[in-house]
Amino acid sequence: MSTPLNTERIGKLRKRLNHRRARYVLLQNALFKIKSFDQLFVIIVAMLIGVFAGVISAGFRTLIDFFRHSLWGEGALIHVVMDAPIYLKIGIPAAGGALVAWFVQHFAPEAKGHGVPEVMNAVATQNGFIRMRVVIIKAFSSAMSIATGASVGREGPIVQIGSAFGSTIGQLFQVSVRRMKTFIGCGAAAGIAATFNAPIAGAIFASEVILGDFSAAAIGPIIIASVFGTVISRALYGDFPAFVPPTYTLHSPMEIAFYIVLGIVTGVVAWLFVRTLYKSEYLFDAWKAPVALKGLLGGALLGGVAVYFPQILGVGYETMESVLSGNIGFTIAAGLVLAKIFATSLSMGFGASGGVFAPSLFIGSMLGGAMGSIIHGLFPEITASSGAYALVGMAAMVAATTHAPVMAVLIIFEMTTEYTVILPLMITSIIAMVISSRLLDGSNIYTLKLLRRGIDIFAGKDINVLDQISVKDLKRKIIDTIPDSLTLQELLEKMSTSSALNFYVKDETGILNGIITHSAMRRYLNHHEEVPSDATVRDMMNRKFEVITDQTPIHEVLRKMIEMDLEALPVVDENQALQGEVVRTAIVHQYQELLIHAESAKAMASSMKFIQKQYHEKSEVMPGFVLARINAPSAFVNQSLRSLNVRQSYGVDILLIRRTEGTTETDIIPDVNDKLQSSDQLLIFGEQDRVEFLCDAH
Repeated sequence: MSTPLNTERIGKLRKRLNHRRARYVLLQNALFKIKSFDQLFVIIVAMLIGVFAGVISAGFRTLIDFFRHSLWGEGALIHVVMDAPIYLKIGIPAAGGALVAWFVQHFAPEAKGHGVPEVMNAVATQNGFIRMRVVIIKAFSSAMSIATGASVGREGPIVQIGSAFGSTIGQLFQVSVRRMKTFIGCGAAAGIAATFNAPIAGAIFASEVILGDFSAAAIGPIIIASVFGTVISRALYGDFPAFVPPTYTLHSPMEIAFYIVLGIVTGVVAWLFVRTLYKSEYLFDAWKAPVALKGLLGGALLGGVAVYFPQILGVGYETMESVLSGNIGFTIAAGLVLAKIFATSLSMGFGASGGVFAPSLFIGSMLGGAMGSIIHGLFPEITASSGAYALVGMAAMVAATTHAPVMAVLIIFEMTTEYTVILPLMITSIIAMVISSRLLDGSNIYTLKLLRRGIDIFAGKDINVLDQISVKDLKRKIIDTIPDSLTLQELLEKMSTSSALNFYVKDETGILNGIITHSAMRRYLNHHEEVPSDATVRDMMNRKFEVITDQTPIHEVLRKMIEMDLEALPVVDENQALQGEVVRTAIVHQYQELLIHAESAKAMASSMKFIQKQYHEKSEVMPGFVLARINAPSAFVNQSLRSLNVRQSYGVDILLIRRTEGTTETDIIPDVNDKLQSSDQLLIFGEQDRVEFLCDAH
């Protein structure tokens, strides 16, 4: 009897799934139809992303509360941790650290850490591609990290989750790269807005930090998503500010001087925080141990700090409320600044998943509260209470770490509804940002993480193109070398018959000793009315010169040429032995060629969108001729296009190679020396029967 029953249940389940799939297909078809009305499509998608971010933000909070109450018991984290025995203070963070580190490594490594740098990287280098699985992995790992006490915030995970959803929508409807990035911005904005009940700050964060784009085409959908994220959050949790500080006023114009000092100190502390954070990550990454062991020991160490400073565990909103109300004195506030920097750096180092925005707020509030208690104690008649400085310190630290002062000021306004300290808030934030930017060489807490991986998202199109060129490829080995004993007359005769830009003087061992250029020669002759008859190259050569190696980046080579007004630079090895030269015109020529290839690849990639993703699916572009998108045949893998000779063997052309490496997709214009990889997809063109033969054969 059990078999018919199971069969019946399976049949009902299949029927239900088919109905759901049918509804999904209808929805998808409807949205594809709407897509033809571009602006309407973007508005609907922005609203959808906003609603999703609001719901997921609420779900994320619920998940954190569930884990926290299951592990620690009911009540605010700070209170239950204070009353907990030492073995729980150490054991729970240790277990959480081990679990999260192992889980993230095995299922989605990009879910480790902040979340925001990963989104910025996806926007800058991956055409906005983010895997949908990040939503699940990030939500679980971050909730577990925060619940078990890791010193991280909610905002980073929500930004990454919302952005991943926006990217998924873009992938589903095969939108342009520009539109894909806008949808990612919508997800980030809605996530911030729903988390902090701050729609304006959410939109500014996405535009200022994630996209760096304030264009009307981008900001409109981002604002819509931010508003809808906030609406959902308020519907579920009410319209309440994140913090409710007392009302403050600027007591005296003289007080501005103290806020300037606060800005300077905050900039320095922000630098210390960022450097400590990444030093910790570097030390843990360099430690060759299982990630679970790193998480276990790191979490245990974090718990050890919590024995003395339990306020550092988790997000720390309750403690921030206390310092804003002026209930935390100098000693504790100053201690918490250092403890929170250490705790957050430790958490990020051992592999916790969570944001650094909330820790920045915490550190800034404690720093402002500590300084404010001293300032108000010394000058009570002309200064506000310590809570005012804590409030301003929050904005200043966020501005100093993110280098987004507009967003920092707005988010404090929206989180507190406190507008009476606008002047000190703006001045302090700008000063803190300038100081930290100078100390961090222009990097912020997000971009520095990417720079450590060799990713410069602000390098620009030109630099990115130039970095595809190597000195080794452009190096001209046949060059004119001369001995230093050559006379002036002999040199002039040689220059008159040579087209060389530079003449290189080297000794008998091949070491470069000097350079003679045409312009330097002219200056020498103009300077001397009577040139000595016994003058030699030794007397005229330039002994102070720039050299490059095979490893010197081409954009650096070009910079040197422009600054020194040179047309060529010598290439030397590690022993300073002359190897050749690189000429400026060769760089320019190669640069132009790569730009043409890049634009061609972009055009070919857009053609790929019109071909269905199914294997062997084709698109007729003219009678008898088709474009087809196929996976690289196994027989082609590790073979160069020169050896395959696809045109001669199959009568088709490979127009584009789409190469997937990890989560990164790159479109490549084929070169005869390119070797195909197993993950490659090929865009081929040819007569229909020829294309079908290739597809059927492989």
